[in-house]
Parts: sequence; C-alpha cells; structure tokens
Amino acid sequence: MTILVTGFNGKVGIEVAKKLLEKNLSFKSAVRNVEKAKRIYGNDFSFVELDFSKRATFEEALEGVDKIFLMYPPGDKIEFYQFLKMVKGKRIKHVVYLSVKDVQFLPFVHHFKNDKLIKKLNIPYTFIRAGYFMQNLHDFLGEEIKENRRIFVPAGKGKTSFVDTRDLAEAALQAFENPADHSNKSHVITGEKAVDFYEVADLMTSILGVRIEYINPTVKEFKSYMLQKGENEDFVNVVIGIHFPTKLGLAKGVTYDFEKITKSKPTPIERYIEDYKERWLRE
Repeated sequence: MTILVTGFNGKVGIEVAKKLLEKNLSFKSAVRNVEKAKRIYGNDFSFVELDFSKRATFEEALEGVDKIFLMYPPGDKIEFYQFLKMVKGKRIKHVVYLSVKDVQFLPFVHHFKNDKLIKKLNIPYTFIRAGYFMQNLHDFLGEEIKENRRIFVPAGKGKTSFVDTRDLAEAALQAFENPADHSNKSHVITGEKAVDFYEVADLMTSILGVRIEYINPTVKEFKSYMLQKGENEDFVNVVIGIHFPTKLGLAKGVTYDFEKITKSKPTPIERYIEDYKERWLRE
C-alpha cells in the first residue's frame, strides 16, 4: 500500500503525512516544488511533483499509488476532473477526500461538485467533511492576534464547532487503515462543542496570559482594512466567505462521528491553544 498525500503544504495534509510517518506506512507527499520542500523538511518525507494545473505531473505522482488523501487545491486553471479521470483509470483503491461540513447545502463551493464527480466516476471514497479549523487561528488570523492582540474577522456573534486538523488527520488514518469500514461513507468531523469568537478570545486570554479581544467588524470594515494592509482581494473575499455561515448561525452543529471512528474525544480548543501558544506570543 502506497498513499499519495496531496495538500502537504496545507493545514491538514501535513498532519496526515505526520500520522502516516508515525505508523510507518508507505506514502509520498505531493508538492508543486519538490526542491523547496526538501530544503524545508530534509529527508523526513518523500516528495513528488504534483501541480493540478499541469496534467503532465499527474502520471508520475500517481505511479505506484493505490490510495490517495485528496484535497482541492488553490489556484487557477485547476484540472481536477482530468486528475480524477486518471485516478479512475489507474483503479486507485481508495480516495479519502477532504470536503466541508454541510457541503450538501453549499452548491457554490468546489467540494459540492467534486463530491458528485467522485461518486459519478465510481471511485471508492471516504468523504471527511470538516468543520471550521482551529488552526485558522494561527494561520490567516494569526498575525492580527500576535501583533494587535485581537481576533479580527467578520463572523458576528455566531458559534462554530471548531475542529483540530490533527483530528481530521486521525479520521483519514482510520479510513486508510480500515477501508472496509469507511468505503463510500461520509464523516462529518467537528469539535466537541460550538463556541463564538468572544469565547475563543477569552480562552486565549486565559491561556496566553495576555489580553486578546474579538473585534467583530462589518464585512465592509474587514475588507477595507485588509486591502489597506495589501492583502489580495480574492483572498480577502475567501476569508469573508468562510465566516459567512458562522455569522448566519449555520456553523454551530456538533457531530459525534470522530468519537465513533476513533473511540476517542475530539481535541478541545483549550488544548489546541495550549499546544500552539508560542505562535501568538511576541518574541
């Protein structure tokens, strides 16, 4: 068994790779720039070039692979359907695809279409439908927290069921190790509770020992500030879109799929903050 891990440079792909490494399973990690990845990670991982906008990279990436951890990549001119057709042609045994919670109600997101394509092509799948990543707090929200001691995002007063990406990786691992139990199934993975960003700010304040505030800007205020900082407008619009369901009160649903799959509780947000607290503390 050799697993291809796509999205290695993202918040979930790297965690999947770490899980597979811990289990001593055979895998290779797909990246756009192999040499850059080697400079960063050394010999800890085996890399192969995969650029979803370049069909010429598909063949080598899939060579010798029988399972895939699949993510839809950022970028333009993505040849995702062509990649899926090659996956089908090579008779890949199992694809674990990272989708999003409530995707069935979100026809405007890529995952809605991709879920249907995978099913249409009769590719054996497990859909990991993820809630809002805890790791967003030290990714695109991290700079504001570290520099200005604030969570600055237009999410309103809505609650969201934050999920640790390490838990998503554990769910993917279970699907790879026990394919018969997870084939052609969808798992909705959330945290153990839903909280709003005011509560998150209070938890961070308590754990970090510095005052963190949740600033609840309007979409207009958020966009104006981010563009003034020099952020790309497309990226800013994506961030707004990610938080729109929370603002509408649609992101608070909690599931128990993770516990059923792993026989363990999801990572509490308090533990996540403790584990990553150095990310937000000024040097």
